[in-house]
Amino acid sequence: MQEIIIPFHILVSARTPQGYPLRATCAGRSAEVIMPPLAGATITGNELGEWLFPAPIRQLLIETAREAVDHKARMQLRLEVAAPELTVLPWESVALSSGDQCWQPAIRDDYTLVRVSSRSIHPPPPRRVAGPLRVLIAVARGHDAVADALGEALIEPVRAGLLVVDRLREATADEIVAELAAEPRHILHLIGECEQPPRQAARMRLGRAVTAGELAEFLVGIDDLRLLTVAGSAVESCIGFASSLHHLDGRAVVALPNLSTLAQARWSTACYHALASGEPVDIAVTLGRAELATLQESWSAPQLYLAPGGEQLFRPGEPPIAPAPPEAVRAVRATTSVQRKPRFAPITTSVGAPTKRIQELARRVRLRPQIIALLIASLVLILLVSQVINLPGGSTPTPTSVVTPTPPLLLDPIRIPVPTLMPTPVP
Repeated sequence: MQEIIIPFHILVSARTPQGYPLRATCAGRSAEVIMPPLAGATITGNELGEWLFPAPIRQLLIETAREAVDHKARMQLRLEVAAPELTVLPWESVALSSGDQCWQPAIRDDYTLVRVSSRSIHPPPPRRVAGPLRVLIAVARGHDAVADALGEALIEPVRAGLLVVDRLREATADEIVAELAAEPRHILHLIGECEQPPRQAARMRLGRAVTAGELAEFLVGIDDLRLLTVAGSAVESCIGFASSLHHLDGRAVVALPNLSTLAQARWSTACYHALASGEPVDIAVTLGRAELATLQESWSAPQLYLAPGGEQLFRPGEPPIAPAPPEAVRAVRATTSVQRKPRFAPITTSVGAPTKRIQELARRVRLRPQIIALLIASLVLILLVSQVINLPGGSTPTPTSVVTPTPPLLLDPIRIPVPTLMPTPVP
């Protein structure tokens, strides 16, 4: 049975002279508030919660949560940040506290938090996977230690038959695309250095500096791939690269900015294990954050960029649907009748429209004198040759004059058929 997800969309628009417009929508209802700019260099999760959930939006959230409980559904907070200066804030650490209770949706499986793009993206359908999920770890030069720790952490799900992990050392963009095209891969884990020069797009060092647009263009046609994980050291560059990659490519993208080696390995193990078990990607990322929370690591660092409705990435245990063989496809009989051509088409002349029979008869009459003349010439030639040849045992014959017969009248003008409007029978 498919679970019910109730989306709660929050849009943070660009700054106006009055402040930042906030608009929350859910099930045909909405709430709008204008919030002042956030102050302070370091902003805590409670401050983000108070700013993101003012009284009107919080009331709408509480009403929606009660309806979700009544329908045995779960909620999904979809955050769309249109203000560029606010995208780098740790919105995953948002919290609401009341006494000893603290509500943190990013680590709760009944209130998952995802980031959505401003562009309308149609998510790819869930991929049927008969065997284990195949993960490709592409490591840029100088990041082998992180890849080694990640490989060791994934040994347990590999032994359990849930994952197949391949590693590409000193990976370049061309080598990554070649590996993805050679064998089906479901998850691409990128480990490298992210950077963002002034007034330029964020990029990642994969042999050379590769922008998100270039990587998205390289991945066109890789149908099995459903999740891309971007692990980089620089926070702003990693977030910018991951968000642009999701915006341009449309697949689910997870950003792991500035995570330690141990934290990245533990998060990947929990997340990929959940995906191989058939969990939706927002639940899998949430379980990975919860694993980091138990380690006292920066659990709010992982950011999930997801298209609405694209939570289910894989369907493990279901074989892919094979295309129909050519012999199974039959041609459909045409229902329209084919118009047959007439046996002959009348030809318009100055006299009228003679039939085909009259035309053929006239053609035979015109050819008959030529044939008769050819026969007469052949007979004359035979007679002349017979007068010259000496017969064996005899004397030379005296040449005699050959009388050329007068050819009879070849054509009778009276009996030549003349084209008329009506055909006349030939006697």
